[in-house]
Amino acid sequence: METSLDRFGRIVIPKKIREDFNLKAGTPIRIEESEQAIILIPVHGEPSLHVKDGVLVFSGSPLEDLSDALAKHREERIKSIR
Repeated sequence: METSLDRFGRIVIPKKIREDFNLKAGTPIRIEESEQAIILIPVHGEPSLHVKDGVLVFSGSPLEDLSDALAKHREERIKSIR
């Protein structure tokens, strides 16, 4: 499959590929390069949990207020220690 750059340096990703990868307008795409290739990686679907210095870290967006969840977790931990 081929496409070309327009005069502004943009490319159009063919419809079949957009559908295969569920790409919609506004989907963030990371661009990487190697010696002979330009790699486009859709950002959606990347894991929001990763291990950093031996600790599991959440790097996504919370779905609710974290302060309530942390307070509840803290209370449960204190009860289990007593």
